[in-house]
Amino acid sequence: MEKICDEKDCFGCAACIDKCPVSCIHFEQNSIGHFIPKIDTTQCIDCKSCVKVCPANHVPERKMPHTVYAAWRKDESLRKLSSSGGIATALSEHIIKQGGVVYGAAFVSGFKFKHIRCTSLDDLKVIRGSKYVQSDMRDIYKQMAVDLKNGVRVLYIGTPCQVAGVKNTFKDRYDNLTTIDLVCHGVPSNAMLIDSLPHEVLFQEADRVDFRENNKFLFSIKKEHNILFSRPLSKDFYYKGFFTGLFYRDSCYSCPFAQAARVGDLTLGDFWGINRAMIPIDPQTGISLCLVNSKSGACLYNQIQSEIDAIPRPYEEALKHNEQLRKPKTLSFRGRIFRYFYPKIGFKWSIRLSIPEIVIKGWLKSLYK
Repeated sequence: MEKICDEKDCFGCAACIDKCPVSCIHFEQNSIGHFIPKIDTTQCIDCKSCVKVCPANHVPERKMPHTVYAAWRKDESLRKLSSSGGIATALSEHIIKQGGVVYGAAFVSGFKFKHIRCTSLDDLKVIRGSKYVQSDMRDIYKQMAVDLKNGVRVLYIGTPCQVAGVKNTFKDRYDNLTTIDLVCHGVPSNAMLIDSLPHEVLFQEADRVDFRENNKFLFSIKKEHNILFSRPLSKDFYYKGFFTGLFYRDSCYSCPFAQAARVGDLTLGDFWGINRAMIPIDPQTGISLCLVNSKSGACLYNQIQSEIDAIPRPYEEALKHNEQLRKPKTLSFRGRIFRYFYPKIGFKWSIRLSIPEIVIKGWLKSLYK
């Protein structure tokens, strides 16, 4: 067998790599740094296990939410540590305190983002906050399989396509697995993020990358609480490219999970467009959108009620201001320009050619600030 799915449809979830019984599948990077699975045809036994587990070939069931909440942690100091309302952290802490494990995306050595296994409250610190880059899922399915077979309660947090990979891998065999899919714009590659940064920053052994701080869009790189690099949305080219949708995976532009029906047991994101008159706190301190999509999700959500406040809201309110709950981002002409030039002239000049007016506007603002 030569391919698992069309390259343009691949999510990079790595479920195929984990499922292969003879380990003949590996990742290679395409022209914009995204991992694409490749098969060693000399070792392949044509069992098609990879084809069957692939979410591009078999999309798991998606469900409309049972209930929709605007939610936030009661403790403001804890809430401010998170990107929005702190609900993901509250759920994760509950799982850990009950003797379970949490799998989420973290910044690791080598300037990479990877899903990791968290077994303590301290571990959760590195998976807290938004990650505007794709995380590596290799080896995670095997770790999850051991936990699930041993009866350990598992909470998995990831993008909808990653949750789909988890769902296809484990099906409905385990009652001790709960999944959270995140409202996702799309995922740039780790290589793209690295290429956007000054070289001197990459050699300073950073131990933390934050894409948001105190609910503000501020991209920062730190080492032992010292700031090595920091830029707001208005000045950072990677940020601009991310929110303009220039360099996501090909599959992001036709994503079957960017819709109202959800693949996870819970869905979390920012509650953009919330009617402020309905919220008794300052929305700037963080409000989570929380969609409860299954019995498993409802069970976990109900177990953290002492930690949070929440107000039921109509789903239409969330759909109106969260485009990714309605449809995927379109690959624009600007995105095609970026993809054409990037392999030839690199990140900085490609971004300038793709969104020149945004770059110029940011430059003028910095001059007259």
